[in-house]
Amino acid sequence: MATTCTISFDARFDSPPDQVWRVVADTNRIDAAAGLPAVTYEDVPQPDGTTRRLASYRKLGMRFAYEELPFTWVHGREFEVVRRFTSGPFRTFRHHCVLRPLNGAGGAGGAGGVDGADGSGAGCVATTTFEFEPANAFWRLVGPIAVRRDAVRPFARLFRDADAALRAASPGADGDADPLGQELPVALPTGPPATPAEAARIRALAAKLSPGARPALVERLVDRLVTAPAGELRRLRPYRCAREWGADRGETLDLFLAATVAGLLVLRWDMICPHCRGDRENLRRHAEVRERAFCPSCNVDFDVDLDRGLEVVFAPHPQVRATPKEHFCLGGPGLTPHVVYQRLLAPEAVDAPALALPPGRYRLRFTGEPRWRWLTAEEGAAAPVEGPRFVLRADGIDGADARIPARRATAVHVENRSGRRAVARVESVGWARDVLAAGELLANQRFRRLFTAEVLAPGVKLAVERVTVVFTDLVGSTAMYERVGDATAFRLVWSHLEVLERLVERHRGALVKTIGDGAMAVFPRASDALACVVEMHRAVEALAGEGAAERLGLKIGAHEGPCIAVTLDERLDYFGRTVNLAARLNGESRGGDVVLSRELARTTDGAAPLRAAGFALAPAETRLRGIPEPVAVFRAARG
Repeated sequence: MATTCTISFDARFDSPPDQVWRVVADTNRIDAAAGLPAVTYEDVPQPDGTTRRLASYRKLGMRFAYEELPFTWVHGREFEVVRRFTSGPFRTFRHHCVLRPLNGAGGAGGAGGVDGADGSGAGCVATTTFEFEPANAFWRLVGPIAVRRDAVRPFARLFRDADAALRAASPGADGDADPLGQELPVALPTGPPATPAEAARIRALAAKLSPGARPALVERLVDRLVTAPAGELRRLRPYRCAREWGADRGETLDLFLAATVAGLLVLRWDMICPHCRGDRENLRRHAEVRERAFCPSCNVDFDVDLDRGLEVVFAPHPQVRATPKEHFCLGGPGLTPHVVYQRLLAPEAVDAPALALPPGRYRLRFTGEPRWRWLTAEEGAAAPVEGPRFVLRADGIDGADARIPARRATAVHVENRSGRRAVARVESVGWARDVLAAGELLANQRFRRLFTAEVLAPGVKLAVERVTVVFTDLVGSTAMYERVGDATAFRLVWSHLEVLERLVERHRGALVKTIGDGAMAVFPRASDALACVVEMHRAVEALAGEGAAERLGLKIGAHEGPCIAVTLDERLDYFGRTVNLAARLNGESRGGDVVLSRELARTTDGAAPLRAAGFALAPAETRLRGIPEPVAVFRAARG
């Protein structure tokens, strides 16, 4: 008769559950720090929409092979995984961890505490349980010894060290962290630092950056590349580094781009699954990007867009320091912090997790079902008598989109009446704050100047979710050629285009192209675009004449919205209704003003950058060529 062995231990933390969760639930880093071997994974998509995850590793000359069932968790409260072995000392192995706060709340609420608790109580206890069925009589004797040696003792030590590190951390150091954030509040010792030879190469290449970059920032980068374990460097995010270093995001990105040109870093385009947010493909060139991709882990095809489906990351150059792509635990909640609830439901299974969610929108979905339902967590929303109920059937999902109170535990009922297995997930649709989206980088003038070969493959069209498009035109340029002659007029036109390019780069945008004596620019952020057009007017008007007494001025039109990025004439260009409308608004400008769409004015809080510079905004409606309905606009003119 099979015998099940159970080993449990408690780890007390003085820190609040929201911080402790990010430590104990990051099973990939915990397993690496505990010295467990790297695991080889194979995801095998199934006809029912689920995926079988097969895994194997070797330890002490023995091969361990198993199927890993999908992790189950409620964010901030507990997680569990079961592995069914086909080779090795076990038949089954179950790892379960539950957090219990010590402030009398009665249980750690998912993503923020129960009944309004914010996860900032007096501490918590993490109870970890390993339950396993040995393969034979020998392992019934040896198995408990091995589990205590390889898992219990190192885990307990790591938790003690993490608790001490959390206590030592300055209060509020992580206070601005996303409650569903991925970064750990403390470091875990997941591997050795760079070797002396690697450190020497890193410092030699970094020395080339100092003339153009702030030395203190360069030293920060060098310290990260030298001291961090190799596995922590495979996906370097410049915006996360900027936040951790207290540095400007733009300056940090410029440093990473310069380090790439110097051969210290490599730039990579990671195709990101919109569901699990895993990097499905790691591409070295933008030309390798395709319009569609497949995630075997989620068993879904997805469109690749430049804002959410394609992330830009950096890593040390392979000749500087190797960064092997090793996995120690691929399915844990620490790798998908945006998923606040996950459970594999057998046919006819029912579950009702109590979720206390931070404010925001969440998507409830089931594997194998293309549709989903929305949960919106709102501050002050009325608590429902019964939580929302969603039933998966063979032909869809019963249950309407629902609103629930934010940060207050609400039961969300899920049922599986589809006749097949299905994984139920509730996931935040907010995008990580530290992500450098490809769309933002491609709208960066410095990047386009340094990496001229980075274009899309011919025929590939990628969506950009939101970009601000600005068109400019020099006032009266045709008459100017007649008045001052070709040479002087051409010099003034060229000078004004050089000024525009410098200003666009300063404001984190990109000059896409020049069109005669006009230009088209794009900006990831609308506020940067409007701050730039203010300076455009001032700078171009200051260019007057050099003896020709020629007064220059600009006509400017701007709009924000989605568009399509393609490669045209060996450069990245933008097309679509947003671009067309911005060009038409430029035609409505009279010179010295800015004509912007109502959508853009709303995005930038009533065009605050223009008002701050002394522009008065007047609403109007106008008819634009090629657009049948009147368009609501604002004309911004200086008083």
